[in-house]
Amino acid sequence: MRGKTKKYQINLLGYFSEVVLLVLVFALSHGNPPPDVNEAHYLVKAKHYWDSGFCPTDFFLSSADAHLCFYWVFGWLTLLFELPVVAWIGRIISWILIGSALVTLGRKVTKGILTGLFFGTVFVILTEKCHLAGEWVIGGFEAKTIAYGMAFWGLNRALESKWSQAWLLCGVASAFHVLAGGWIVLCLLSVRIGLLVIKKQKLVFGELIYLTLGGCLSLGGVVPGLLLSSSDPTVAAEANYLYVHVRLPHHLVVTTFSTERILMFLVMVVGLGFGWKLSSQWRQPSHKLVVYLAVISLLFAAAGVMITFGLGNGSPLQHRLLRFYFYRTSDVLVPLATGGMACVVVYGVCRESNGGMRLSGSILLLVIGLYLADALGDRYWDPRPRGDVLTLPKSKKKDPLARKENTLRIHRHWQLACLWMRNNSPKDAIAITPLRQQTFKWYSGRGEVVTRKDMPQDASSLMIWNERRNAVYPLVDGLRSLSRVGNDLLAANCVRYDADYLVLTQFSEETRHRFDQDPRFIKMFPREGDFSYYGVFKFVGTQ
Repeated sequence: MRGKTKKYQINLLGYFSEVVLLVLVFALSHGNPPPDVNEAHYLVKAKHYWDSGFCPTDFFLSSADAHLCFYWVFGWLTLLFELPVVAWIGRIISWILIGSALVTLGRKVTKGILTGLFFGTVFVILTEKCHLAGEWVIGGFEAKTIAYGMAFWGLNRALESKWSQAWLLCGVASAFHVLAGGWIVLCLLSVRIGLLVIKKQKLVFGELIYLTLGGCLSLGGVVPGLLLSSSDPTVAAEANYLYVHVRLPHHLVVTTFSTERILMFLVMVVGLGFGWKLSSQWRQPSHKLVVYLAVISLLFAAAGVMITFGLGNGSPLQHRLLRFYFYRTSDVLVPLATGGMACVVVYGVCRESNGGMRLSGSILLLVIGLYLADALGDRYWDPRPRGDVLTLPKSKKKDPLARKENTLRIHRHWQLACLWMRNNSPKDAIAITPLRQQTFKWYSGRGEVVTRKDMPQDASSLMIWNERRNAVYPLVDGLRSLSRVGNDLLAANCVRYDADYLVLTQFSEETRHRFDQDPRFIKMFPREGDFSYYGVFKFVGTQ
């Protein structure tokens, strides 16, 4: 009895060690300061949900709320802590939730030292390097990071044939993010039906009860989603088109995906096939479930391709269907299955070649080392928050050190302009801001007329968003930029949308002096004689 207790303690210690190490890999590879890509979008919305006095007049924040479960469970933290602190709390919770689920999956896939760490690391690498439609799992804190963590725990329960628990966990996942969790539920349901029909497994009545309970839990994500639609078919059809072909074609329309992304994804699919063949002598029955889920997700992706080409871009039915992210789940489940097969093959070969821990450990160190070296190298040369890396201008200087220094200077000036707004403008102030940015509200706490990133989810607001976007950032010579918009149109938009301020780029002598002879706009930042790549101007009308 004492021997069993000691063995259990060792196994438990090993498990927790792997979780800690995997979370450390997440932190080192994705530890950029907040906000990450979607944190400035989701957490600012969550803060406004709990504190209506935060950016009270912002158009996007005042639109319908799509992720009520996420706001209720985590949004209240924004009342106690600043947004960056909430982001870090959420990241740590998400990373532990996902990391522990991946380690558990890895240990089920094959036996060996640090199999969970190997599996989790390979999975994350594949999601980042071989995705098809831009889906990611490890990154900033938002609703889907919690959803994927719960769904992965649901997959763990399914691997142990504990289907009742799987349905409950996946129901919670769908409540947090109806699409991220819902697609995995559909894949699991397909596998479960196949097992019942083909394998002649018996369905226990209790499982149906838990499946129903899971469905009830998922209503926390389904109902808010249903409320976003419009009863007006014309409005709904136009909103679907804008959602699919104007704002999110890079996630939803396969014809817009880059050739490189398509090729890398196909390479991963081929790798999954080879891994399945090579792992035949070490496979266990539970491995089939992971691969079956990947295959079903590929069928959903194929359905997305057929919808795109079969119906054509002019079809309202195509627009309505493609809103459901047909490629999202294959970007997650195919890497999961490929990582599992890689884990089985590597550890199987190491055992048979008598390499054991030395060989598998060397391979693991090589994989983690190369991955972290690449990620940390990128962060060294551009340590800005990823929400700014993807949208703010980057220096074009040839010397790497000079380019890094100048890029960080541009970023400091952006933050200082936002800080001026926070400290010197009323809380209900509204600003017209540069097109290529997504962090103004995060740094300033002030509202915006419209932004490219902050697209409302409900149909009627989506129509207004497009109207505002076209009015504030009209196409001029085929490009959208406030620097191309005339002063009269800027003034007209300030009046039209009650904008008190403008935050504009000042990368040229012309842009730095564009309002010198125009009394309608008064420069507030930077002070006279100071230099900044960004300027803040107060609109005073025709006084």
